[in-house]
Amino acid sequence: MSRQSHNVPTAPFVLRCVTLLLVLLFTGCSSDHHKDPQETQRWGVYRTMEDNTVDTNDTAWQFSSCNAGYRSVATSVSLSLWELHIQSRHVEARDTVKNEVVANGQLEGDQLSLTTTDEGMTLQGTFRRDQRCFDLSSATGYHWHGIRLPDDDAPETIDSATTDYATWRDDWLKELSTQSQVIETAVGPIQYALSAGSGPVLAFNHGGPGSFYSTPAYFSDLYNQGFRILCWSRPGNLGTPLHTGLSVEDQADALAALLDSLSIDQIAVIGASAGGPPSYQFAIRHPQRTWALVAVDAISQAYGTDEGASESLEVWMALLSLKGGMWLYNALYEYAPLAAAHHFIGMISTMDDEANLELARSVIADDSKGEMLGRIFLSMAPSEDLVNGTFTDLGNYSEMPPMALDKISAPTLIVHGTADGDVPTEDALHAADEIIDSELYWVDEGTHVFSLSPNSQSTLNHILEFLREHAPMTEGGE
Repeated sequence: MSRQSHNVPTAPFVLRCVTLLLVLLFTGCSSDHHKDPQETQRWGVYRTMEDNTVDTNDTAWQFSSCNAGYRSVATSVSLSLWELHIQSRHVEARDTVKNEVVANGQLEGDQLSLTTTDEGMTLQGTFRRDQRCFDLSSATGYHWHGIRLPDDDAPETIDSATTDYATWRDDWLKELSTQSQVIETAVGPIQYALSAGSGPVLAFNHGGPGSFYSTPAYFSDLYNQGFRILCWSRPGNLGTPLHTGLSVEDQADALAALLDSLSIDQIAVIGASAGGPPSYQFAIRHPQRTWALVAVDAISQAYGTDEGASESLEVWMALLSLKGGMWLYNALYEYAPLAAAHHFIGMISTMDDEANLELARSVIADDSKGEMLGRIFLSMAPSEDLVNGTFTDLGNYSEMPPMALDKISAPTLIVHGTADGDVPTEDALHAADEIIDSELYWVDEGTHVFSLSPNSQSTLNHILEFLREHAPMTEGGE
């Protein structure tokens, strides 16, 4: 039987085959195991109309360099919180409040293109990675302005641009520390500020989110009126640790301990909003130290947010719990002051939208009130340094048992806006019914912040008249 002949491959051909096989195997492994990692970024996004922007020339921006060059004059803005999931060139935008995907698209260099999932609208524009912002427009005339929030990553993974917020936060905290002191009291450390001079002492319990700085922010017109102003950061806010006073009663006693440390005998206690319960409790628990009580838009009974809260309020609550959240809101006020004022007033008012917008216009048109609103927004930052106190208040007040308001003997003035959209007017009525000989003063068309109302001056005058009428004659009020 004859043998068949076969062609035997030469060595170079075999090597080429082996090399090709290795290349294919390596390529396959790379595609399976070395995909582009997904980057997750958190953003605040403002939506306005494209034609509502004006050139600001060389305006300096404190909260976001991304706003430099223009400012929105829009009357309203839609504020959203997004997560951008970026993998290779693909981008998915997810609304973190609604917990749903709102857009998909592509990122090519510095050009971002997204298509919304609900309206099928195409958004295109510039993605400024170094400045941590984007500007997108649609064919229908809308403009999306995005500002990236600070990362929660470990410090070594944060790029240099992220330090913009960290630097601002550090600078603001240093500024706050120069305006206040921290003193060790019998119940723990307390951050406070006491104005110079002499006269009876007015002690303020701020609302939330807030700190000692809330007093000059909301009540600057009460300074230089013949009184000494004592303001403090309630527990869980800025320099006062939460353990200094966990309960409402503990906070009232913490204020008393602060007075002891400062050798102050008597005060008029003024409580605004969430500062109402510790103010009422101070008057109940320390009657001999209370020469007067003023409750301004103050909580007087169990308090909770509505289950059917508006989308704006849901975003607001999310901002309070976010690192840099209220920094973002301050940036919004720089970028679109009228829209931010309208947005904020809409959350704290029971008036219709037309009336809210009219009030917002009057605030922005008045330089002093516009500056006041800026201070109010600033008093709510940094979010992460106020969040413990804010949410402790919400926990305390949601199940707060009835306070013994009928035991209050100090002269009491209850000031409340008829259009307060945060603390119901029923709280004012309840306190007035319970506190013997108290006076109830209604701020006509007043929202939750009376100092922004058209009647702010007459309201302030009435508060000053009440305080002067009941102020102790002893020099220094001590």
